Amino acid sequence: MRLFLGWLRSWVRSLLRFDPRAMRLMPAALLLIAAGLTAWVFELGAVLQGQAQVRDWSSTWVGLDLMEVTGLVLTAFLLRRRSLYLAPAAAVTATLFGLDAWFDVLTSSPGADWYQSLAAALFGEIPLTVLLAALVLWAPRHIPAHGQ
Repeated sequence: MRLFLGWLRSWVRSLLRFDPRAMRLMPAALLLIAAGLTAWVFELGAVLQGQAQVRDWSSTWVGLDLMEVTGLVLTAFLLRRRSLYLAPAAAVTATLFGLDAWFDVLTSSPGADWYQSLAAALFGEIPLTVLLAALVLWAPRHIPAHGQ
């Protein structure tokens, strides 16, 4: 456990400094997160089917998660290519994750559902929002103006 925490601390420091090695791994990490979120979309679609009290509520949540997956894949692709379009794509994706955290917590039922939503927001959606927002700030300084 101590070895894992040491590795995690080192990786987070590298990421916060935008270490070139961490930036090379970032597209793969974003794609891995997108793959996990895709699996979650299928689970969510199956679980919410017919349970939502608001018309098309399950479609709304699945649609939001699919937009997040699309944003992560696009951001990973643009980061890998060092594209000028990275900052806008990362900004939109960060916004989607921020909205997801907000609505997850505010629309969840009291009790265990609320705690689960809060944990997902604190350990998943908000850190991704911050990471993507950091990419928005990083991109203009590290991507050449002539890059596509």
